[in-house]
Amino acid sequence: MISEKSEGQGCLINKVIARGLCVRCGACVGLCPYFNYYNGEVVVIDQCHSDNSRCLQLCPLAEHEATTPLYQAKVKEASDIAIGPLREIFLARARDRELRAKSQYGGAVSALLIYALENGLIKGAVMTDKGDDLAPKGMLARDRDQVIACSGSRYSGSAALELNLCLKTGMDQLGVVGLPCQMEALARMRRMLPDGAAISQKIALKIGLFCTWAIDYRGFSTLLKTRGIDTKAEGYDILPPPADVFRVKNKTGYDDFSLSDIRPLIQKGCSLCQDMTAQWADISIGTAEEKPGWNTIIVRTSVGAEIIRKALEDNFLERDHFSKKGLEHLNAAAANKRLKGIKARRDLDRSHQ
Repeated sequence: MISEKSEGQGCLINKVIARGLCVRCGACVGLCPYFNYYNGEVVVIDQCHSDNSRCLQLCPLAEHEATTPLYQAKVKEASDIAIGPLREIFLARARDRELRAKSQYGGAVSALLIYALENGLIKGAVMTDKGDDLAPKGMLARDRDQVIACSGSRYSGSAALELNLCLKTGMDQLGVVGLPCQMEALARMRRMLPDGAAISQKIALKIGLFCTWAIDYRGFSTLLKTRGIDTKAEGYDILPPPADVFRVKNKTGYDDFSLSDIRPLIQKGCSLCQDMTAQWADISIGTAEEKPGWNTIIVRTSVGAEIIRKALEDNFLERDHFSKKGLEHLNAAAANKRLKGIKARRDLDRSHQ
């Protein structure tokens, strides 16, 4: 444990990192010079003596007086709209077949980012790379090839260090692709920091990804080594039920794992998450269980609605109907995650009283 003389860093370490709750969202990395990200872990370099609590205010796993209003506004018992606010929900995929072949599922995320870059709507997109010898991490994509290089699911925490670095250099018109925890960190930035509104104006587009959990990268690397697998992973996927299979793709084929082998590697902090569909994003995107090869698109804001409209008009995307049954299923899954997260948070709070 570290002294809480620094209200921000000390509390963040004691309440989140030391408890093993960090989900590697990257909100603190690059914001504070004493947090860094290395090979799947957020590491503390030195003790910070600042009392402004910025790192604590941005952390989606920290409960603190300054963040309570946002937490209470977001967290409610399961409701009729567990997937969060929406203007529209439908199925979509990239019209470009080559792009779909290089992407996961329908390639809608890649298509939207490429469209936004090529039409000057954003100057760069903060994404997560595939990782090389180390864990996946944040990177700035500026063109089609770089966007495609980051396509596909990771299923592991990957601190978006690049975003804070870009913001510090004064870069604007940024697109950000992230998990629900990362979208929440951006919402906290906008609402909790004195300069949050000005900083947020530099982010032109937020694309959130559906997420039920992420695994600990180092633990997963150890599992691969115990199975004698040392090839670089090209992508990951969970096969539709009842397969119960976690698939790791590589250059020569794939290796399958039972989900029972993967679940012990799920990050502890993921159990506290109450947001499956990235409610704080402009556009939320996930797989479409009812139609393989397509994406589920949830349009949440006017920003999201406008780029979707343009991408459809210019034939970057094609769309299809999202069924009532599919909506009921998605909403039930989101409500289930919310209730589990609320219970896990209450249980954690009781255990530390």
